[in-house]
Amino acid sequence: MKKIRTVGFFVNTTKANAAGIVEGVSAWLEERGIVPLLPEEQAVELGHLQTGISRAEMVKRADMLLVLGGDGTLLSAAHTPQIENVPILAINIGTLGFLTDASLDELYPTLKATLAGDYRIEHRMMLEVVVGRDGFQQPFRAFALNDVVIRHYTRLIELDAYVDGELFIPYNADGLIIATPSGSTGYSLSCAGTIVAPQLEAILLTPIAPHSLTVRPFIADGDAEITVKMRAAYKHVDVFVDGQRETHSLAAGSVIKVEKAERTIQLIRSQHHSYYRALREKLMLGEGIKRA
Repeated sequence: MKKIRTVGFFVNTTKANAAGIVEGVSAWLEERGIVPLLPEEQAVELGHLQTGISRAEMVKRADMLLVLGGDGTLLSAAHTPQIENVPILAINIGTLGFLTDASLDELYPTLKATLAGDYRIEHRMMLEVVVGRDGFQQPFRAFALNDVVIRHYTRLIELDAYVDGELFIPYNADGLIIATPSGSTGYSLSCAGTIVAPQLEAILLTPIAPHSLTVRPFIADGDAEITVKMRAAYKHVDVFVDGQRETHSLAAGSVIKVEKAERTIQLIRSQHHSYYRALREKLMLGEGIKRA
């Protein structure tokens, strides 16, 4: 990574200590000749009325992005155009966080190590989703770092899932989660999906409350094209992309396509970061089992 001269902030402004953290980090960076940048809406929320710029401009100007929040804050930031071009250091100032690199008490040592070049870049796979209507005229297109969730607000839906054009599983369920390995510890996990190591390229299909004992979660190859067809017409089908909701009226036969995106997200990882330790501690894996 090139020398860091500017750092853009994405902040969870709902946290009570957010303003103080941003002020402290900004001062720390300025002492080292580094310019902090805040997106305008967050600048207003934090009381920095004269310092905000647009998210697009911030991403364009920043040499590094600093996310202060949790996984949700990082997911929100990941939807900013061109963000795939800028490495991201994510610090957890909330509770549970699997995408973040370090906790709040490790903030300054982690920043210091990053500025000194003591880090590695971890590329995380993303998904591209296209919701087609009327033969894919004016389709909805979006990108997901965690998952794409298809569900109806009030009722069971009937879906057929195809892998590389071949019918795989017909679902009668409350919905279907199509997730990346990064998203395997999110909604997919709460629906009995498998945890997948984030460096793998894979696409997870996890049904939500399937109305059949013969339906199970499945992990497809990362280069597979997943096509979901509606077996019936639905006026209000929710498609959540990383938790961001879009509602579509889909006729029978309407298609939702999901595949690996060309873009990836660059996450800065400190040398002491351990994904497996984070899993073990945050999910209490093996808790209560005595080791010999």
